[in-house]
Formats: sequence, C-alpha cells, structure tokens
Amino acid sequence: MNPRYLLWISAPMVLSVGVIWLSAQEPKGETKGAIAEGVRVAELASQLQNREKALTQRELDLKQLEQRLNTLQATLDRERAELATREKTVQEALAKVENLKVRPAIDPQIIRTYEAMDPAAGAQAIKELAGQNMEVAVALLAGMAPKKAGKLMDQLAPLDAKLAGRLTERVGMSRPKDPAN
Repeated sequence: MNPRYLLWISAPMVLSVGVIWLSAQEPKGETKGAIAEGVRVAELASQLQNREKALTQRELDLKQLEQRLNTLQATLDRERAELATREKTVQEALAKVENLKVRPAIDPQIIRTYEAMDPAAGAQAIKELAGQNMEVAVALLAGMAPKKAGKLMDQLAPLDAKLAGRLTERVGMSRPKDPAN
C-alpha cells in the first residue's frame, strides 16, 4: 500500500477518534459543573436549615418573652387593683377624718341652755353627752361663749381630765359645718 493512501485513510480515523474523545470529555466537564451545582445546592440547603433553626430558636425566645410579659402584666394588674383598693380605703379614712373635723349644727337653744346651767352640773352633763356622742359634745362646747365654756371645762377637768383634754383637742381641730352644705 501506498503511504499516501494510508495517510488518507488514517487521517479521518484519527480525526474521528479525536472527535469521539472530545465528546467523551464534554460530559465530564458537565458533570463537574453538575457536581459544582450540586455542591452549591447542598450549601444553600445547609444555609436554609441553619436559618430555619435560627428562626425556630427566635420563635421560642419570643414565646418565652411573651409568657414573661403576660406574667408581668398579670402581676401589674393585680398590684394596680390592690393599689386602687388601698386608695379607696385611704379616701374613706380621709373622709371620716374630715367629718370628724366638721361640727354638726346644734340648736342655739340647747347651747343657751348649757350656758345658763351651773358649771358643775353642765360639766357632768357634758361628760355624759360625750360618752354617748362625742361630736355633739364638741359642737356644743364650740358653740358656747368662750367664758362660759371655760367655766364648764374648769369643772370638767377634775371629773375626767382625759375627757377634758380630748374635748379641747377636738374643739380646736374642728370647724363649723358650712351653711351651704
């Protein structure tokens, strides 16, 4: 055979073999790309799982905070109710104190009667009256003329010094009831 002939026959065969070899190489390159894409997908999946875990943890933390806030809110509501109750009690006590400071209105005829009494008998009557209703006794003494009330208190002091002191204190701390009320 002629060497040229061999060259003409072998050249297309070599080219065919080269083409086959190159086409066999392309899938490997694509496989590397697919592997690279697979690695990238796996990496993204891992990141997604990490984010899901972080979100789940945040949700748990938020639920715990919400429970704590609910507990604190309940405590605050309970304390607010207790405070309102205490405030009401204090207001009622203040109203009672204010009522003690206000003298009831006494009929002027009764005041004149006590002023006209003998101081010793008036002291005994005031002592009995104070035992029954201290506010009326205070209002009666406060309505009397100062000289006549002083004579009556002079006679009351030896009978019951503590009562005389309480009456004096209450008369000094009280004020007449407003006619507008």
